[in-house]
Amino acid sequence: MTADRRKRHLKILELISTRAIHTQEELAEALSATGWDVTQSSVSRDIAALRLVKVDGAYRRPPRGGSARDPDERRIAEGVLTCEPAGDALIVLHTPPGEANRVAVALDRLAWPDVVGTIAGDDTIFLAVKDPAAQRGVLRAVRKLSAI
Repeated sequence: MTADRRKRHLKILELISTRAIHTQEELAEALSATGWDVTQSSVSRDIAALRLVKVDGAYRRPPRGGSARDPDERRIAEGVLTCEPAGDALIVLHTPPGEANRVAVALDRLAWPDVVGTIAGDDTIFLAVKDPAAQRGVLRAVRKLSAI
């Protein structure tokens, strides 16, 4: 996936998490208003790639797991939009606006032994890990929880 497509997907996830988007045309207009040059067919492909579903007529991320899941794991599953390595001992997570602190607290409460600490902004979390092996393991764990 290209970096532009990844950024567009992140913007789509942000848009649908902050307002009700009911049609592909509405999504294309919202993307255009934020500077993205898209067509209805590219939006359609993005919706399919992101596996978006309609809930009460509006696009949403697909539901994750059952109700038996730990509340902190559920917070991570619902809040993490992207998860990427940075260097050898850092992971950068993106969340919807205003959700980074909640997701970081959930990560801290899980107390994974390979995680050294977290720093959260509004929609970005820096997750420090012990070493490159720990980074790979934590990346796998977060991606498994959030299905990204």
